[in-house]
Amino acid sequence: MGIMSAVRFDENFKDFYEKLLANHKHTTQAQIAVMRKVIIIAHSLYKNDKRYEKNYGQSKKESNE
Repeated sequence: MGIMSAVRFDENFKDFYEKLLANHKHTTQAQIAVMRKVIIIAHSLYKNDKRYEKNYGQSKKESNE
């Protein structure tokens, strides 16, 4: 499952997935939410001809920690 790989290896998706589980969402529901987030990000990257940046939108101080 590609989404579980994203959750396992990408900190942003992992944090989002764990936050959903902490809010008592079922694992399937959390996986679908992450899948939707990946699709939205992929479409935005394609539409704007950009590359995925893991630390996009974070300040330099946050990314160094």
